[in-house]
Amino acid sequence: MTGFNAEAIKQQLPNTLTILRMVLSLAGAVGLWLSYSWSLSWQTPPWLSDPTAFVRGLAVFAVIAFIVAAATDWLDGFLARRWSAETALGRFLDPVADKLLINGYLLVYALILDTPLIILVPVAAMILRDVVITLIRWSSPRGIGEAVRVSLTAKLKTAFAISVAGLPLLAALLGWQNNDLALNIWISALWIAAALTLLTGLEYWRRPAS
Repeated sequence: MTGFNAEAIKQQLPNTLTILRMVLSLAGAVGLWLSYSWSLSWQTPPWLSDPTAFVRGLAVFAVIAFIVAAATDWLDGFLARRWSAETALGRFLDPVADKLLINGYLLVYALILDTPLIILVPVAAMILRDVVITLIRWSSPRGIGEAVRVSLTAKLKTAFAISVAGLPLLAALLGWQNNDLALNIWISALWIAAALTLLTGLEYWRRPAS
């Protein structure tokens, strides 16, 4: 019988946390969209005994999922470095998890706000940039996660973009979702995040592939 192998767990845990963060990010974004769309039509699944409580629960889950995913963004990388468990797969998946968290929630906001161009354009630019960069990293001749590593500028951009993605949730908790000033501040921050995203994309584009 194989005993408890702490070293093996240490080697696998960082990537496992990253994958769980990806799942949590997607689930939170889907939960946010369902809570919004069902709150408008109340065409919820017939098996729900208390649709109101379920819809509110989805909204709470979306907030908690975002907070947990954002708060643990550093944890998988920290553990990988501390335990010497860094892998090419982990270096590839970590920024992908960030992109899923940011773009998943931003896309839901764009849908909720009826996709006005002032919101749709920066969100679409961020998503397109992230798809292109991910494809570049995936198709690297040196292997995923090796040719294009995350720069310090990109890490700062990611932190700012995560904050921007979380602002609407904070506004909803504070009851500011219908506040025009809060909306305008968020839109301005969204455009700044999009500009930073495109700038860091150019950094990656200019780097050699090997």
